[in-house]
Amino acid sequence: MSARGEQLLAFLESAITAREKAARAVGYDTIAAGDYLWGTKYLLLRRGDESKASSEMDADLADHLALHDPESVLRRCAADRKLLELHAGRMHSCPAKDETGYLDEWTHFGGAYACPVLELLAEGYGWPGGAL
Repeated sequence: MSARGEQLLAFLESAITAREKAARAVGYDTIAAGDYLWGTKYLLLRRGDESKASSEMDADLADHLALHDPESVLRRCAADRKLLELHAGRMHSCPAKDETGYLDEWTHFGGAYACPVLELLAEGYGWPGGAL
């Protein structure tokens, strides 16, 4: 793999690991949003059989936090690692656009190049390097 491709893979590994550590550090398995009156909500934090409610907060913030609970984050990280396994360091075909913008559905990747799937995955984690 090229030096730039290796940088992309190292970036992805580091970014996924950081999210896994952050999700585990929360100390709760799941976070769910529960309703109060007049548009406010609370978070219900669960760890095994134990649960507790957080203080009242803005409804949109509570919904956002509940959508990104530790269980969801760890599930996404596991799926991203599976994509890495499929697309990194092995010969495979992925759809890609050539220099003219034409979509070539039989482009082969492997060896020195990272495929568009890895580039898009890295973009979602904040990859600053642009296209490879």
